[in-house]
Amino acid sequence: MDEDQYRTTYKDMNPTRCYFEKLLLLHYGHCEQAKKLLLAEREAFACNDATAQQQCRRLIERLRSNARFSLQLTQVNEPLPHAKEIKVQVGGLFGLQQLLAEKDLTQTELLHDNDIKFGEHSNTHAPIENIFLLIKKTLQEYQSLDDIPYNEVVKSIINFKIPERKRKSKQSK
Repeated sequence: MDEDQYRTTYKDMNPTRCYFEKLLLLHYGHCEQAKKLLLAEREAFACNDATAQQQCRRLIERLRSNARFSLQLTQVNEPLPHAKEIKVQVGGLFGLQQLLAEKDLTQTELLHDNDIKFGEHSNTHAPIENIFLLIKKTLQEYQSLDDIPYNEVVKSIINFKIPERKRKSKQSK
């Protein structure tokens, strides 16, 4: 299946795509509204609730917009590069989680620990326990997505480090 055909099929099969799909695919968190889909040997996530999906869309747009300067991006309407999108999704939600817990966003071990294990260990190590519940609690605290102190959340986006993949060393025989 070529990439254009995949994208078309993906849009047809997943009309309520999850806006935090990269975070979920990399096992950095969970969401009670997310439903896993399989398409052409690839995983995707759909949202079970259209209202929640639109709330997530509005939040991710605000996170991207507020983080652009810090991520040294000048174009406002272009999609973010993959690694920066992951920083926005994971760092942004982790920042909200820390903000609600009233912890210092810049001195968080999780943001600096290169030895964190995700994947199969995500149930005990994933930094975002439930995206839907986190956004719900954030709205209870701040009443509106516009009232969130994004200057504090952006610190978490900047400090989030994607663990480097361990490359297999070439062994000579």
